[in-house]
Order: sequence, then structure tokens, then C-alpha cells
Amino acid sequence: MIHIGEPFTKTEGDRAYLCADVKISDDTVNRYLNVTKTLTNCGWLTDVDYPPASWNEKGNLWFSVPIEYERYLCKERSNAFVIALFWYACVTNSDISFDVPISKKLYDNLTTQLIPSLTKDGYGEIKLDGPIDDKPVWHEDGVVAGMSCGVDSQYTLACYGSDDAPDGMKLTHLVYYGGSYPFPTSGEKPNLDQIYSNADEANNIVAKNADKIAAHHGLPFLYVDNNIDRNFYRGGYVYTAMYRYLASTLALEHLYKTYISSSSGHLNDVEISLFVPTQHYESLLTDSCRTESLSYINSDRTLRTEKLRRLADNKDAQDYLSVCFQIRKKADNCGECYGCWKTMVPLDIMGKLSSFGNSFDLDKYYTNRRKVFRELIDFSKRPEATSARDCVKQFVSLAEMESTEAAQQFLEEYKSQGED
Repeated sequence: MIHIGEPFTKTEGDRAYLCADVKISDDTVNRYLNVTKTLTNCGWLTDVDYPPASWNEKGNLWFSVPIEYERYLCKERSNAFVIALFWYACVTNSDISFDVPISKKLYDNLTTQLIPSLTKDGYGEIKLDGPIDDKPVWHEDGVVAGMSCGVDSQYTLACYGSDDAPDGMKLTHLVYYGGSYPFPTSGEKPNLDQIYSNADEANNIVAKNADKIAAHHGLPFLYVDNNIDRNFYRGGYVYTAMYRYLASTLALEHLYKTYISSSSGHLNDVEISLFVPTQHYESLLTDSCRTESLSYINSDRTLRTEKLRRLADNKDAQDYLSVCFQIRKKADNCGECYGCWKTMVPLDIMGKLSSFGNSFDLDKYYTNRRKVFRELIDFSKRPEATSARDCVKQFVSLAEMESTEAAQQFLEEYKSQGED
């Protein structure tokens, strides 16, 4: 059983917090350890310190915002906390109880849409036990999108941040959601304090860059942090990413009327499961998390190559692009992971990569270009790498239309591996 106490707010320094005491039973914790220990990128620190020592001291889950946004934290509903812990509950088959109501629309969507869709192979059979309220909470008319400085978020800004945005959909705020931590490489003995310190510093740098981008568009910016990963999930980002973002949005339900979720651009609903990346069922998730006060819009499903074509001459993208899966202390892009490759390669094929010297080490990339192509194509053959396979297909189509040296080399490497 997972129990969520009454949400409350507090302030510390220049930050305001929305908190709720969370109790997770011992049997639920043990099931979580058993389920996650074999999952890719999951359970990476549960054998070091789990349950975290902080559970004995506070045991609460929190979201934090700049203190001037305190009034927008929604303590009248348990919505944010239920969604934050939803994946945890489903993989352990643990019911969620709560003292303060959740939205009736949210309850109906979860029980009639999301839970039935995720219930399979002995997982996801959970109940939501607590009061329900069908009255909207007060809210302003904010139209908000996330700004991670990645391709998807910068493309969303390009589409919805100008006067060309659809009626009533022009952005009023940008937000950055922190609280996610990279997992250590294989064989590395994790040092919790160092991992958290490095990741916090990296998140802060990305948030500062996001603030600069927002300022260039005349938009207010807020950095929303949380301890979902640090004190509860300990990894598993690919399986829980959308749950974390949606929970952080619901924590600020008094601010938002509409949240524009930046689509990954990959095929949606390829497989709906607790054990696939949330991008595969992102529309189902956003539809399920609507409330009487808050609606979600998924940005259009433009292919990654087309997003990058639109951003290729964008100065903010050239200066602040952040796509790396191996976030390091300075939040730079390593140029050696799939997150970097799926951005650098198509830009190179288009002949546009040379403008992104502030975001990538181009000398290293150009020296190892063919090796990068081979490793990306090889990576896409992994059974779990559905996103990479989709990207490689897009890059082949792009290379067939371009006449650059990179386009020719990419096609050569693709064909050399027996692909056609």
C-alpha cells in the first residue's frame, strides 16, 4: 500500500514547496526492489541505500518552485502525488490511498483508460482509494510548455511562442522540470552525494539557459524541482519520464489552463506497457491526466529531421541545445551517446552542424564521423531501441535527399551493414 497524506506548503529560502507525507509499506518496497533490479536503467541505487534514510526523517514527496509562484501550488488536490507515484504503484500492484481529494475527471480517466491499458502480465492491478471532487480548482489562464533546451521543447517554442500560434494557444510561460539523475556507468561504485551534486549543478545550468531562451521571447520562466527520483524511483527515467512531468504540472494546477506537451515525434502507442519508454503512449498519458481545470495538448508529431531543419538556423538552438543522455557536471553534450548522435547526425547530413560549435565538440565528431555512424546504426538494432530504429530510418530518407559528404557516408555505412 502507498498512502499519501494531506498536501501542505512551506518555504525555505527563495523556494516554495508543495509537500505530502508518503508512507510505502515494507512489502511494497520489497516488490519494487525485485521488479526493478533487472530493468535497464532502473534500480541503479536501490542496493546502496533503499529505502532512503530520508524516509525515517521526513518521508515526504515534494515539488518546489520560485517563492513568487507559491500561490499557484495546488494543495487542495492530491493529483500531483498520485501521478508521481503511479508507476511505482503499478509495478508493485499496490493500491494508492490519499486523504485529500483527487479530481473526478482524473479519477475517471485513470480507472477507465490508463489502468486497464497498463494492466497486463500480472502488473498494474491497482485501486485508488480516497475522496473525489468534481469541482474545478481556481486557476489562471496560463498556456505553458516545458523548456529542457532539447530539440522537442525548442521546436514547441518555435510553434507556439509567436503570434502565429493557434488561437488561445500562444505560450504565456516556459518551465523546466528538474529532479532526474543520471545512473552511474557499469562497474562504477556510486557516490550518492557526488551524483546528486553533479546532477543538480547540471540541471541548474540547463535551467539558466532555458531562462535565457524564455527571456529572448519575453516569457516568464520557472524552474520546478522535485525529489521523485532522489527519494523514490532511483532511476528508471525512460519508464517514468512522462509521469514525472505530468505530476510537476499538476503541482501548479492553479497557474495552468493548458499545458503543451512536446511530442517526441516518434510513432505513438507502438506498445502500451509499464516497461516501455513513456513516449510510446504519451497521448494516452496526457489524456488520462486532464482535470476539470487543466487540459493537455500534444504538440504535432513532426519528424525529428523536420524539427531539426526548422531549428538549424535558430540562434537559441545553436547556443543552448541540450540533448545529452549522459549529463555531466557542466551539463555539456558528450557527443558520444544516442541523445547526441540523433541530433548531430541529421544536422551533419543537412550540412548545418558547423553552426552548433557551442553545443558540441565538433572536432572530435568530425574525426570520428564514420565510427559514430556505425555505432548509431548498430545501436538501433538492439531489441529495446525502437526510438533509434525510427531515427535511423528518418536519417536514411534525409541522406537520400541531401548531397553532402555526410549524407553519402551515412548511406555507405548503412548499406555496409546489410541494410536496405
